[in-house]
Amino acid sequence: MNKRTKLLTSAILFLLITTLVVTVLKTSDTVNAQTPYNTPTADAAGRILYVVQPGEFCSQIQERTGVPISEIIRLNGLTEACEVFGGDEIVIGMVEVTPLPPTATATVPPGQITPTLTPMPGLAEICVVLFHDMDGNGMRTEGEDFLYGGEVSINDRLGTVSLTGTTVAGSPDIVDPYCFTDLPVGTYNISIAIPDDFNPTTVTNYPLEVRAGESATIDFGAQLASQPGAEVVSDTVRRVPVLGIVGLIILLAGVGLGVYMWRSNRAE
Repeated sequence: MNKRTKLLTSAILFLLITTLVVTVLKTSDTVNAQTPYNTPTADAAGRILYVVQPGEFCSQIQERTGVPISEIIRLNGLTEACEVFGGDEIVIGMVEVTPLPPTATATVPPGQITPTLTPMPGLAEICVVLFHDMDGNGMRTEGEDFLYGGEVSINDRLGTVSLTGTTVAGSPDIVDPYCFTDLPVGTYNISIAIPDDFNPTTVTNYPLEVRAGESATIDFGAQLASQPGAEVVSDTVRRVPVLGIVGLIILLAGVGLGVYMWRSNRAE
């Protein structure tokens, strides 16, 4: 084998090795992409919980959720080592909750019900709002508009009233909520079905007693299931073994190339 043929063979082997490494790295980047992390809805006690994944450390939980390690230690009474294990359910945040009336069965955020008077003696009115809870705190704040598509049902305990409706969209400053008017005095159960691609941030079922001349507005909150602009976190635990495999491939290719050149020299 002449010198020119050797050089050509070496160049072809190097090109094949480079192509293989680039392909593996692209595959690694595709596998490593995770779906955005969405903060869970708080439970009835106001706790935001997180389930530790197998082999996960506090530093990885901090990177994934944005909650500092010091806060994880404080909320869960952990030692400075912040030892957690796969399957553990830890607290990563707390929100304030308001106790329910005796007849209620779920947590209602402050300000969810706004009673007012209306000139309708002997009858009542119940209005329902579904708002875009962008910060996920369960309370309608400035800049959070009404959402369309919430399917509302209202039923009284006697079974004589059964109504349905759909929430309206727009700015609270210019759009009125969807209202059920001319309701007999009594106790009602109001429930809502959240539109697809949204998660509820408040209760979706609430009992309410109305008196003659009252008008009550109930706020239900929903948040996009995948928040726009959410950060995609790299899975570094999975990347390490992939990079190790790539390094092993390069090493083996180098050894093979060296053996090939050695045998070629001996053949001459």
